[in-house]
Amino acid sequence: MGRFDNRFAAVTGAGSGNGRAIAEKLLAEGATVAALDLNTAALTEAFGNNPKVLHVECNVANQESAREAMTRVAAEFPRLDALVNNAGIAKFGTFENLSLEEWDQVFSVNSTGPFLVSQAASDLLRKGEKDHTRAIVNITSVEAHIVISSSGHPQIHYNASKGALLQLTRALAVELASSGIRVNAVAPGFIRTPFTSETLKSEAAQKFLLDRTPMGRIGEPEDVANGVAFLASDEASWVTGTTLFVDGGWTVY
Repeated sequence: MGRFDNRFAAVTGAGSGNGRAIAEKLLAEGATVAALDLNTAALTEAFGNNPKVLHVECNVANQESAREAMTRVAAEFPRLDALVNNAGIAKFGTFENLSLEEWDQVFSVNSTGPFLVSQAASDLLRKGEKDHTRAIVNITSVEAHIVISSSGHPQIHYNASKGALLQLTRALAVELASSGIRVNAVAPGFIRTPFTSETLKSEAAQKFLLDRTPMGRIGEPEDVANGVAFLASDEASWVTGTTLFVDGGWTVY
């Protein structure tokens, strides 16, 4: 028996990286999953014709798209037991040269996106079985808590957007508690994904990361997925408004 047998979940940014690993973890533990992504070809590549995966095109930064995506989910699923707001982007640039357009783009995906999707999914989450936990898990970052620009990738807008998502997590935890919906965050450290593959080609970057990580290795998407699965499960039924750091000890220093 899996922790998510007879449960229904939705994961944004499910086509690759952490989102794919999260969706695969929930599937492996019995869930039926709505995989949301702007890139539907990536969903096909990741999940093929798995009958327990609903492929849903979604631009999380667009309110109409978020609502249409959840309408599609509602047509197929009787409820949602878990929503994972994973979709996110990062851009690099110094404060002096940062354009308003780029600032808005990062915030629209990383902060506004989880708000829009959570709002659109709220009715489905409230339909969840009252004797089981219902959960929203937001993927923030260690950079919601600390700034690591010394690694050579200044990204003030990324730090700010993830900090906003942290506070959204806390505020929603309070507001949705009376509906029996828990809201938590997973804050990954540096994870080996397609997005970070170029950085990891640099020996200097790898040395910086490994020297700074007490556990002495780069994180894997499966590490993030394991944390999400715990927070979305009944094992965390009295956990809300908090952040689980999945960073190999990065934030200990």
